[in-house]
Amino acid sequence: MTPPLYRRAVVAAAILVPALACPAGIIVHYGADAGGTNTNPLNGLAASASFSVDGLTLTIVVTNTSTGVPGGAEVSDSLLVSLGFNLGDGISIVSGNSAVIGAASIGLGAWAGLGPGDSVADQWLWTNDGGGDLLESFSQVISTSMGQGGGDTFSFDGTADPNVGGPFGGIAAAPPIINVPGSQRAVSNSIEYRLTLSAVLSQSQLLQIAGSSIVEFGSDYQYLAVPAPGSLTLLLVAGVATRLRRRRPVRSRSLRGPAGRRATRRSCS
Repeated sequence: MTPPLYRRAVVAAAILVPALACPAGIIVHYGADAGGTNTNPLNGLAASASFSVDGLTLTIVVTNTSTGVPGGAEVSDSLLVSLGFNLGDGISIVSGNSAVIGAASIGLGAWAGLGPGDSVADQWLWTNDGGGDLLESFSQVISTSMGQGGGDTFSFDGTADPNVGGPFGGIAAAPPIINVPGSQRAVSNSIEYRLTLSAVLSQSQLLQIAGSSIVEFGSDYQYLAVPAPGSLTLLLVAGVATRLRRRRPVRSRSLRGPAGRRATRRSCS
């Protein structure tokens, strides 16, 4: 069952999506303690992810936005290593197309010298068979850790049951809060993942998927969820904002949201 705070986020944001009548991406921010072996305050541990769809292609950019780490954390604990989400009944990942270092991001340690667009596909996997530990309730998982739910896993370069080395290979903050040893691998800031799905997602489905997703730091060290409806943000892409600015004036119809706020339906032409 979807937690109430996620339901409210999805309902509130879904009012705006049809009103825009244009493709949109969704950004979620993770900052709510969702469990793990860590018993200390989060102290700035945080992450974000953007979700967007283009036909059957789902693009997710995961960013480590941490400004600090819990007391006693080791370097591996500071790395973001997994993303769990549920595509919903009858929808699955068909293939992992790519996993590349994101914009304004760099490789660390053994990956020093790598930059935006460089592939890290062999060290990240995906599955439709659920994750391990607190990711068990999520059917779809993207991870650099092998400890997933016991089903089939595939790397983003197409290898079945890949031997990935997580938590190293994960995502550090920018700049890194704890230095990554030269013998280990990590990416500072973000990684972009592209997947092919079995069906096209609607914007309301995408909102539900993003709003109820979860991230893992370290090896079962700390899980973070989306904390509140206000953390769900629409990101206009593909020149939508430009088209809206250039549109001819049209009459607007006001829609009243669940909290009495008004959203506006406008033409994108």
